[in-house]
Amino acid sequence: MNMEFKQLEAFVAVVENKSFSEAARQLNLTQPTISAHIQTLEQELNSRLLIRTTKKLTITQRGLQLYDCASNMLNMRKNIIDEFTGHNKKIIDLAVSTIPSSYLLPEILGAFTKQISDIYFHSWQSDSLGAVSRVLDGSVDLALIGNTFDEPDCCFIPFRQDKLVIATPVNDHYLQLEKKSKSGALEFSDFLKEPFIMRETGSGTKKEIDRYLEERNIPASSLRIVARMNDLEAIRKSVAGGLGISILSACSARDLADTHQILMFPLNSEKAVRTFYIVYSKNRILKPHVKQFLKFVKDFYQ
Repeated sequence: MNMEFKQLEAFVAVVENKSFSEAARQLNLTQPTISAHIQTLEQELNSRLLIRTTKKLTITQRGLQLYDCASNMLNMRKNIIDEFTGHNKKIIDLAVSTIPSSYLLPEILGAFTKQISDIYFHSWQSDSLGAVSRVLDGSVDLALIGNTFDEPDCCFIPFRQDKLVIATPVNDHYLQLEKKSKSGALEFSDFLKEPFIMRETGSGTKKEIDRYLEERNIPASSLRIVARMNDLEAIRKSVAGGLGISILSACSARDLADTHQILMFPLNSEKAVRTFYIVYSKNRILKPHVKQFLKFVKDFYQ
């Protein structure tokens, strides 16, 4: 079998563009050359890969299988070439959970790139568990998350803490509670009958809320939960809109409090904080520029 990369490149381009002519344009080849590459592949693999009519291009089941394999092979080839020719050595791939992505990463990258400008970042937002999974499978170099897991192949390094607060709408009821809180007489029990908006299970904030409630022997079932949401921005807007109250990281609520769209009440506990971590795999050798960024994040909030 004499299969060549150029044949696989032609096939992948046809599948992704859904067109022989567009594939030819992308690869700077003639359309007959593309057709010849596909025909050679089909002969060598003894399989029909594409069904082409004047109106439609259909990928067969065998074609879909080849596409998955060929795409991975071509990506591996590109990575090998990039690694040994020096291309793309200054890229850092990050998986970032909700709050670090929206409220911590922008200021970290802003400060870092003022010092070092030749590093490029690719960032994917995920929940904490998904971010750690990306670290483990090698698709990212580092993760910034608000949770830890029992994962022996990862190292979790704390780099910042943030207080948990109760965020409420601005109305007469909560303004009266705000006055009460300034006298120091407000307790969490004053909020137990309020409508709560909760984060989804798996959220770092939800984990810290559960820990806080457990510390006070308050069963979560005693809360009057009116909604569960996996979108932080939706929770923020719902609180501001009057749906209910929520427990949030202070950094994710401060902008709304500063513009008088919500009220913020502190939780009376030294343990009412959440910790953010930068995560890497113990099974991978970090490139020097990744180590440099890791150290920068560790030291940034010190």
